[in-house]
Amino acid sequence: NKITIVMKKILLSITFGAFMAAAATAQVGIKAGASFATISEEDENVSQDDIENRSIVAPVIGLTFGMNVGDVLTIQPELLYTQNGGSNTFNVLGTETKTSYRINYLELPVLVKLQLGNSDGEGIGFHLAAGPWLGYALSGKYTTKTTADGNVLFDTEDNFTFDDKDDTERINYGMLGSAGVSFGKAVLDLRYNYGFNNLLDRDADNTNDNKPVRQTRSVALTLGWMF
Repeated sequence: NKITIVMKKILLSITFGAFMAAAATAQVGIKAGASFATISEEDENVSQDDIENRSIVAPVIGLTFGMNVGDVLTIQPELLYTQNGGSNTFNVLGTETKTSYRINYLELPVLVKLQLGNSDGEGIGFHLAAGPWLGYALSGKYTTKTTADGNVLFDTEDNFTFDDKDDTERINYGMLGSAGVSFGKAVLDLRYNYGFNNLLDRDADNTNDNKPVRQTRSVALTLGWMF
């Protein structure tokens, strides 16, 4: 649906513009680390209980912006490069299929953070944060291998095109929650990222009501430095 694609591009542009305008007046930091990413997947005839999920180790790197709105409350938009994906194995009628995914995203989280201590960048502090995020897939790759009785039936590798060829949505979104500790200007953060969007639902209204279902999940640990 061309109208839906145009609307999504407009929404992404507005979100990015608002993000950059807000970030221009904020305290700036950098962060880098690793995530343990998985794919939550469910097919027409295969439930999540029938699928063996394995995680991949993926990079996280980007910028964070802190805007204080009180003594302990901060609005924290971020601009991150992340990688999502995972490896899933399931069995149907005596055949085993293993599929692995790696998708590179530009993510824009906007968090509300409760900062306890170290509000001035000195000493030790703790924080809790939560908020939504919007992701835009830059590129990706997937492999699929199907075997039966030890014989390989299919073994393919291809790039995501985010069109009708692979039926994968380029836009992703969700919620995340995090907790961490700061030592002066250094910030250690642990977060859980939950993707809401069904990446295989290409309905015009994108109501996430279709199967098969593919959603992203990840746990990330990062170390940052606030300037």
